[in-house]
Amino acid sequence: MNAMTARALRAGRVRDVMQMQMVTVVPEMTVRELAQTLLDSGIRSAPVLDPAGKVLGLATQADVTRMAFGADRALVLVEGDDSRSDEDERTAARADVLRVRDVMGPVGDTVGSDEPLAEVVRRFLRGRVNQLLVVDHGMLLGIVTPVDVLGQVL
Repeated sequence: MNAMTARALRAGRVRDVMQMQMVTVVPEMTVRELAQTLLDSGIRSAPVLDPAGKVLGLATQADVTRMAFGADRALVLVEGDDSRSDEDERTAARADVLRVRDVMGPVGDTVGSDEPLAEVVRRFLRGRVNQLLVVDHGMLLGIVTPVDVLGQVL
């Protein structure tokens, strides 16, 4: 890392690069609505917020697959079995009954808006994290990805 890049990472803050426009969902949304939202938006996960904007969890494509289809049926679907079975009908019905609150996972790693970019880069490099929710006092402010940080140093 050259000196200019290092200075930019030390001086920069998450608030300088975070994305503030993001897709969020609510706990009362059905799994079918969640799946459609993820597909329509071209994203793999969405923060789950209460009415006040507090982050309650994270809903992902993997959560939808596990809960709506069950692990065994999801494997069959992935392997290319196109036949429609009674199990498929039950799955479709579950997608309309199950709610986001039933399938969402924990929030996971978050970052504060005032955190230095250098620390965020360390966190991206240390783990398998490819995005961090930006949360201050429990409220969602945005999201930051490695690409956002690159834009600051390039």
